[in-house]
Amino acid sequence: MNDPRADERFPWRAVSNLSLAAAVLFAAMALSRFRTWHNDTFDLAFYARLVWGAGHGDLWNPLVGAPLWGLHLSLILIPLGLLGRLVSVVPLLLVVQAAAVAAAGIPIARIASRRIGHPAAPYLALFVYLLFPTIGSIASYEFHPSSLALLPLCLALDFFDQRRAVAGVIALGLATLCREDVALCAALTGLALALHRPHRAIGLAAFVGFTAWFAVYLFLIAPHYLPRTGSLQLHYGHLGSSPTAILAQLLRHPVATLRELATPVRLLYVPRLLAPVALLPLLRPRWLLPALAPIGINLLSQFPTAVQVHSHYSTLAVPFILVSAIHGAAWIMAVGALQAERYGLLVATAVTVASLTTQHRAGVIPVLGGRFNRAEHRADERQPALDAIAAIIPPDASYSGPDYTLAHFAERTRIFRFKQPPDRAADYIVLSTEHRDRYTGTQELWRNTEEVTVRNALNWRRYGVWTVLGDYIVMRQHWPGRTYARGRYVEFDPDPRVRAAHVEIGRALTVAGYGVTRAAHGSHVTLLLVANEPWPFDLGFELAWGPMHPVADRQDPARTYAFLPYDGVFMPTMVRPGEVTRTEVDLPASPEELLAHGLWFGPRRIDGSRLEAASAHWTRLPE
Repeated sequence: MNDPRADERFPWRAVSNLSLAAAVLFAAMALSRFRTWHNDTFDLAFYARLVWGAGHGDLWNPLVGAPLWGLHLSLILIPLGLLGRLVSVVPLLLVVQAAAVAAAGIPIARIASRRIGHPAAPYLALFVYLLFPTIGSIASYEFHPSSLALLPLCLALDFFDQRRAVAGVIALGLATLCREDVALCAALTGLALALHRPHRAIGLAAFVGFTAWFAVYLFLIAPHYLPRTGSLQLHYGHLGSSPTAILAQLLRHPVATLRELATPVRLLYVPRLLAPVALLPLLRPRWLLPALAPIGINLLSQFPTAVQVHSHYSTLAVPFILVSAIHGAAWIMAVGALQAERYGLLVATAVTVASLTTQHRAGVIPVLGGRFNRAEHRADERQPALDAIAAIIPPDASYSGPDYTLAHFAERTRIFRFKQPPDRAADYIVLSTEHRDRYTGTQELWRNTEEVTVRNALNWRRYGVWTVLGDYIVMRQHWPGRTYARGRYVEFDPDPRVRAAHVEIGRALTVAGYGVTRAAHGSHVTLLLVANEPWPFDLGFELAWGPMHPVADRQDPARTYAFLPYDGVFMPTMVRPGEVTRTEVDLPASPEELLAHGLWFGPRRIDGSRLEAASAHWTRLPE
């Protein structure tokens, strides 16, 4: 059934208002996540930097070391860059993406209205589209140009449904401006169009044209500009190091490739994609043909999230799954024409239940989505510290830091992902110490991989600690390494909280004094330490209290607490032999508990061994 008169009855105002409401919801979710620093991957920063650069005549992306057309070809970013000269780039991208994704549901609703004919059909189609797990995820998290392609792709399918083939092909051409892989999807759309005899010529022309464009980019342009390491290696490194090598591998060893694909998660990928529409596309699979492009690309990828229904990698498959489902529903109603209303009600019920179920399992829409996490959209301890850091780093300075911070620094010439050792020098580097809260008081505080990264960075001679805000250490290039430590850990005034002592712990370390004061949730301990000789960079400390008990070949106190020297900000290697240094720590015990059985001190290496083989494992501090 294809009723042209349905266009005259289409509820434009109601459907548009629902689409607008969805756009507002998606934009609010995306902006709240961004403003609270919860964009955990670097995709938003990657594209924001490209857009900002395009608006300022700089087509080089320092995040990956490639030009705009190197990793992906997204010409749509150029006009967005011009708009980015008027408004802030990241909010612009997030709002435009939310609007485009939500608006793409309108042509889907038009096709449903035309094919099914029931007044409720456009509302149900829009409802199912918006509940598709991929849609909420891509519209409210990060930014990807393929999300913008949804609108012209859906418009193209609407034009084809109206038998306006030329307009549809033009819409496909606009979609290819969003990303190069959309061209492959558009080519297969042309092939699906060619299966309908009246449009065979234009469909085949579209297939040839878009395939040629994709091939030119993939085999002629990309190899010259792809970064040495990037998403190609991340996704398809197991198949080859270049597009040509990957294609050769697929042609030479098809059986081995298929064997690799035969894993449970990959075998379930397509059924999970079709589950939100109750497998209806299988009844009329013609328009599933274009979805084979993104599905095939994702199945070949070794990246874990490539075959997850809610990930952005499934974006381009969604319009074709929805349109095929509409055709499948229309076919069921046509078969049961004498009881079309009953058949339609059964289909609507099945699709509604399937959509709500998959949204509950994999969606992010508030209340309905099982993956919605309110904490990812609320301010926490991270926000005030990072807001302050963003305010104090000069706008013309280069920056490197955790992925989730990069989008906030995208509007500058040079930003880099944090690497160790750094392959490109940034003026400012931000180190996150959020992981330390997970290991408080345990020896894992010294040896976990995140702490190893921070410790190595603090040991770089090119950088010094500039400031510390919350759980973040800001390092500045060519900043003196001891500047931040002065007055805190070294070269400080006499400390009235400390009483003198002289406790030698081996030949390398002497405790010159210590003090215990009451704190809000326990005790605050201050230690004055002297390095008799240079200390290793992986030095850690433990304090212990409580009655002694046997452990292996030694006696240990009942309670132990591991901590980092000098708040984990000043490296022990920077302590000068002979100077008095100060380190402090809060312990979860009252002063009375600490002193009841004596306070014990133990310097350690990160493996838990003693600082020196000849020194005692525990040394009691004098009362």
